[in-house]
Amino acid sequence: MRKFIQTLPEKLVYFFSSLLSHLINGKKDLRNIEFANILCIKLDEIGDLCYSLHVFKMLKKQYPNSHITLLCNPFALSLTQDDPNINVTTSNWKDVKCSYDLIVDLRGSWKSIFFALKFWPKARLDRGTVRWKNKGNHPHEVITNLQIVEPIISKENQSTQPEIYFGFDELNKADSFIQTNQILSFSIIHVGARKELRKWDKYDLLATYLHQQKNMKVIFIGDKNDIEEIETIQQKLLFNTYNVAGKFNLAEFAALVSKATIYVGNESGPLHIAAVSGASTLGLYGPGEPFVFYPWSKNSSYLHHVLECNPCDQIHCVHSENPCINRIQLNEVINKIELLISSNTNI
Repeated sequence: MRKFIQTLPEKLVYFFSSLLSHLINGKKDLRNIEFANILCIKLDEIGDLCYSLHVFKMLKKQYPNSHITLLCNPFALSLTQDDPNINVTTSNWKDVKCSYDLIVDLRGSWKSIFFALKFWPKARLDRGTVRWKNKGNHPHEVITNLQIVEPIISKENQSTQPEIYFGFDELNKADSFIQTNQILSFSIIHVGARKELRKWDKYDLLATYLHQQKNMKVIFIGDKNDIEEIETIQQKLLFNTYNVAGKFNLAEFAALVSKATIYVGNESGPLHIAAVSGASTLGLYGPGEPFVFYPWSKNSSYLHHVLECNPCDQIHCVHSENPCINRIQLNEVINKIELLISSNTNI
């Protein structure tokens, strides 16, 4: 029975989540309730979490004396551990087995629905309600997450600026790496992605341009699954580059990328960390849905050749001989990099 429930369509989850919030909230004036104990649920991917970070800032501004708990996936814990707007971060459901005044369900799942049914808060806000109101229109994730909490956030406390906070240890690790290797200006490249159709195929040419034409050191990042792919690219290069895949956690990477001259990568979690960290960021997109997950910051840009087959399942390509991600040309990437670098006054 549990397996059957978990396979039901996402729209059905949104429907029941929205219905539950309607039942809990009823005709209450949510703006007149003082929420002291708030639970935010964001069991999602890295990029999704990055574009929800402004939610915690808004909640803390609106309710400065509140105690905010974030339930997220284990790999995301380091990304929020230094956030001053969050009192407790956990990845364990057992840590949240208690009553909350407000539950903010930023994704929605059957488990989070049943949790709210069992512990029945004073109020509940959820993604499903917003998705139903938008009637198929899917704005950028930053906007969707604002819309979720908008019913309780006053205009002056509303924000569309997610922010990553990193502590002394993270900054120290980034600085130590830079100083040890005597690096001045550097670029960061992320060649990985969860799906092969999201991977651009010209990173060796880009690294050569950054080294020869921009006099930058090139640092390849990623997790341990990206090491072999990075080493394959490095073997094509006639100069030294750095491979730190698997050596930095998410918060440490955020500290490192905040010091980079430019970040370039496929649609992936590190891309969004880079954008939210304030780095000049260029995202390369293939089969992904347009606009919804483009990098969100004033120092970011993207390249995306949207074909007639978009969106797709990102697994089976009808243009396998020339997939959309590889239609991005090196000169396009170079032109975007030049614009980003010239327009960033922080460099």
